[in-house]
Amino acid sequence: MTDSSFDPGGFFQFDLAHGNVRSRGGSRVLVVSEDVLAPLIRTAVGQGDLTAVRSLGSQLGTLVSASLGKNAAGRSPGDVIGHAGAVMSLYGWGRLRLEQWGDAMVLQVDALPPLDPDNLAVAALLGGLFSTLCGSEVACVPLARSTKYIMVDPTVAEQIWTWSKSGESLASIASKLAVTQ
Repeated sequence: MTDSSFDPGGFFQFDLAHGNVRSRGGSRVLVVSEDVLAPLIRTAVGQGDLTAVRSLGSQLGTLVSASLGKNAAGRSPGDVIGHAGAVMSLYGWGRLRLEQWGDAMVLQVDALPPLDPDNLAVAALLGGLFSTLCGSEVACVPLARSTKYIMVDPTVAEQIWTWSKSGESLASIASKLAVTQ
């Protein structure tokens, strides 16, 4: 057995005397309900700018890297997903799992907060998180009518989104990707 367990103890430090909360990494954290966050997310999606959510994902990726104790490339996918899932859960972004469809890496996020109908905010969050962990840009494209996201090179993300929105299944999309590689 490896040392892959994530320790959530002391992850958040509450300083009630000074009115702030900090994460284990020292960043100040604001606790915001999904009822407040959802309209902000929907506005960002409507304007086509999820930069702030992707940036949050990148910050979470930095926390995951710190919890891993070394570069994510040196760890098993199970370890990386376990730590990433733990950090996402602590921040209230749902429960993360990994599926593999041939060469396609598919992320499943259960118990998502209802922020936007197409789950584009979670896609941006995951893209930022895994770009930081991978050390190169990746896109996580939401698959229509599901809580699954396929991790791809950003240059093909729009095509995948088009296929997904037109009703293509995950199996069909994964096979199309295999042919194009």
